[in-house]
Amino acid sequence: MGYTKCKISSINFSFLLAAFNFAGWALFCAWYGWPRGFRGGSIAGFGIFAAAALFFMAFPILGARFPDQHPGNHELARYGDVREISERLDIEMSRQVEVLGPFRFTATFLVYDSGHEFQRVPYDPIVAAHVDIGNSDDAPPVVVRTRKGRQYQWYRTWLQGIFDTSEDAGEDSRGGSPGRGSTARSLNRAITSREKSSRKLRAEAVSPATCPPLPG
Repeated sequence: MGYTKCKISSINFSFLLAAFNFAGWALFCAWYGWPRGFRGGSIAGFGIFAAAALFFMAFPILGARFPDQHPGNHELARYGDVREISERLDIEMSRQVEVLGPFRFTATFLVYDSGHEFQRVPYDPIVAAHVDIGNSDDAPPVVVRTRKGRQYQWYRTWLQGIFDTSEDAGEDSRGGSPGRGSTARSLNRAITSREKSSRKLRAEAVSPATCPPLPG
């Protein structure tokens, strides 16, 4: 089984696990009559947790019934034919891949793999990566911007992946402006390096059987 299918299966499994958890709480409410703080509390608790269990259980079922609408396949479809891009990503992930926390750097893609979700961004349209410190006390996100104005935000949590967002000096963008995070600097260095490799591959006209050209 290739990387893409394994990833989609793991996403579906995480939703089924969440459904099992909520179903357990629904049974707990029905069995022990919890919560008892207000009239009909156990019925309300059972209803809420049962609805949540059905919601999470419906996600993988609908994904299997309508595979094109699954978030994983929907993300792949943004770059062309789902099967073609999936095969390409499987090939690239089976080769040498640089890993930085939840980030994976393949030959032509930046892949965000946090366990329960994944996103892919081609190197060419990426403008810069930086850590958005802001004025909040919450953990700052890593932000990646593309030439078309699309922005990706990834937060540092135990669920979404652990990476360094410490405030320090360095280069924040590929244009050389001041930076604030070692993860942002590492992302920019890796993106720049991989983008050069990606352009070299296209210039050498790599065989479509091994690495088909990126649509668009």
